[in-house]
Amino acid sequence: MPKHPWWRSTTSSDRGCMRAKPWCSLLLPTLIAALTLTAAAAADATIAEVEQSFLTYPYGDPSPLAQFGRIYPYTRSDGGSAVGAMRSWKLVRLENDWLVVWVAPGIGGKIWGARDKVSGRDFIYHNPVVKFRDVGLRGPWTAGGIEFNFGIIGHAPSCAAPVDYALARDPDGGVRCTVGALDLPSRTRWRVEIRLPRDQAAITTAASWENPTPYHQSCYQWMTAAAEAADDLTMLHPGDHYLEHGGIAHPWPVDAEGRDLSAYRANAFGPDKSY
Repeated sequence: MPKHPWWRSTTSSDRGCMRAKPWCSLLLPTLIAALTLTAAAAADATIAEVEQSFLTYPYGDPSPLAQFGRIYPYTRSDGGSAVGAMRSWKLVRLENDWLVVWVAPGIGGKIWGARDKVSGRDFIYHNPVVKFRDVGLRGPWTAGGIEFNFGIIGHAPSCAAPVDYALARDPDGGVRCTVGALDLPSRTRWRVEIRLPRDQAAITTAASWENPTPYHQSCYQWMTAAAEAADDLTMLHPGDHYLEHGGIAHPWPVDAEGRDLSAYRANAFGPDKSY
């Protein structure tokens, strides 16, 4: 009986290959699966610097004098323009088969946005405009993304300023963008490593903060993430209380009036809120 190659088509007269048919049926799916896994293994995450244009509302010129007090030796800018103009901003784009993440080193190093490629939806709010408003300790601040704050209590002096950054590719196929800066009032150095693995629909961050001075200092670090709000939005936070800015505790998620504050639509009362 002649030996036939396993890929040869079978016919009713080709009895040799007919006997090999069960073996062929098992081998083909195995080979296809192996090829699929090989292709997936080759799909490393990518990282690149890109230019993106945004309608930008600039802030006023900074004071020529340093601001004495908590933010010394920084200056401060008051006011923002009500008229926007298109401006190109440098972003760092991290991408794998599932996610695209943008980092803005020129605006505090914040994660500007993140998108699920499968659904096409942003799960971290990607603000379509850069609109600076007087919210930060030095004045300018922008909404959206994930903001990094180190040092003084409040939106840190670096939250809308250019920061240092570095790009890296890992041996396992993941990519990293590390952002950081020197905080002048405390003379401390902070950095955040933003990593996108090759084979996960997840972003990880690793923050480090160094005090190179000989002095003990109080530390305050926080991150705030933005998601697009809609009436069906539900905010899931552990714990049974929340704190106001002034440090006063209130019940969570059901307040003293019986309102379930975890439902976004239930918050349509009173002034702006911070939970």
